[in-house]
Amino acid sequence: MKKSIYLVLFILLLPTPNLATAALSIEATKIPYQVSNSDRIIIGTVSGINTHYDYTIYTITVKEWLYNPLPAKTIKVRTEIGTNVKTEDQAEFTQGESMLLMLKDENLNKQLFSVSVGSPGKHPVSDRDAVIKELKAQGKGQGENQTGNKSLNEPVHVSSSSSIALYTHEDLSNNSETIVIGTVKEILPSKWNTI
Repeated sequence: MKKSIYLVLFILLLPTPNLATAALSIEATKIPYQVSNSDRIIIGTVSGINTHYDYTIYTITVKEWLYNPLPAKTIKVRTEIGTNVKTEDQAEFTQGESMLLMLKDENLNKQLFSVSVGSPGKHPVSDRDAVIKELKAQGKGQGENQTGNKSLNEPVHVSSSSSIALYTHEDLSNNSETIVIGTVKEILPSKWNTI
């Protein structure tokens, strides 16, 4: 009887798999799940690595914005892997490596992102066509649910609930780009006629 109790206690104390991890390992490896759980998708090349104790910041030179673009030629991607800390399922990069990345916004003011769903969100560039196909299937293709980047000097045609990113290079106050990101709530009739 005593052995049975100890055996039950021992089994209860064994590490049990995290249900979120189990779900992540199956579903997160699929492109449809990754596309629906990403704020942005890019193709880029690692141009800098800055490693800290418990995290690393990678500078990525953007070659192409596949989804929800910003007017940035370089971005930063943070992983929870550092000199003395390694977090399971985080994407790892090497200097000069080119890849397709599913991204989550962390701090748009600093152009800082993380990889959506961890390491499964990092793909070879050869997956570009499959990702574009899935973007279209989810109605996230260029010109469907987003307008992309537009200069504030250009007319913008949107529908209600469209996501939009507007920018201008003519911020006279500090000579830098201005980015306006938001969702269209209401469209009012305009006295301006645009084609």
